[in-house]
Amino acid sequence: MSLAALILPFALMQASGPVGNPSPAQEAVQAHRQNEANNPPIHSPLHVAPSHAASISTGNAEGEAHFRACVAKIDSDPEAAYEDGMAWSSLRHDVGGFRCAAMALIAQNRAEEGAQRLQALSGSISPDAIGLRVDLMSQAGNAYLLAREPASARSAFTMALTTISHDPSQMPDLLIDRARSYAMEHDYRHAEEDLSHALDIRPNDALALRLRASARMHQNAFELAHADAQAAVNLEPTNVDALLMLGHTNEALRTRQAVDEQ
Repeated sequence: MSLAALILPFALMQASGPVGNPSPAQEAVQAHRQNEANNPPIHSPLHVAPSHAASISTGNAEGEAHFRACVAKIDSDPEAAYEDGMAWSSLRHDVGGFRCAAMALIAQNRAEEGAQRLQALSGSISPDAIGLRVDLMSQAGNAYLLAREPASARSAFTMALTTISHDPSQMPDLLIDRARSYAMEHDYRHAEEDLSHALDIRPNDALALRLRASARMHQNAFELAHADAQAAVNLEPTNVDALLMLGHTNEALRTRQAVDEQ
């Protein structure tokens, strides 16, 4: 089945608006940014790892350049980026075009739809394109997190971890991401396990320590939670989130109850 058949274009939102007022597309981008600020994924689904090519074809400089140019449009005009991506993918059946279009949907606050496209795309490309497949699965997972769909996010991150299992050095970020999915489902035991695994591979990761402090606090392991929170602050003494987590664990130690972090 072709990529075009797997990922069909959807009707675009209307972008016109009064002069001086933000268009609906611009308002959607602003809403997405606010949602991401309020519920930040570990990796933004609008971020592209610079080390991985966007196109399946080795040395496809034209496709790579077009993809980067398309992604650069997303912040200012996601509808134009969507149109550009779909037009390019229809013309060349290029992975980068479909990927940019999916990212543009996420920027329009249509995170679940964008995640579904990224996940479908990851399953449609060559199994040999391991780095690209993992990138797409990771982007899909983080988009599902933005959509508050933790089960779908967990599934995407698990597929990415399975794909990259031959190279443990690349696993910590995906383990941290999947732990966020578990925590969103209130499955703190599995969240703690993933974060501990990440820390086994990459010790002294302040983010993993902070998130594990939260998972442990919600399992009433208050002393362990406080130790993790303190370690995170020691590593990043000016990080507001780490300081807040330390405050939560101090309160939990005092009351012997987990603090509601919402």
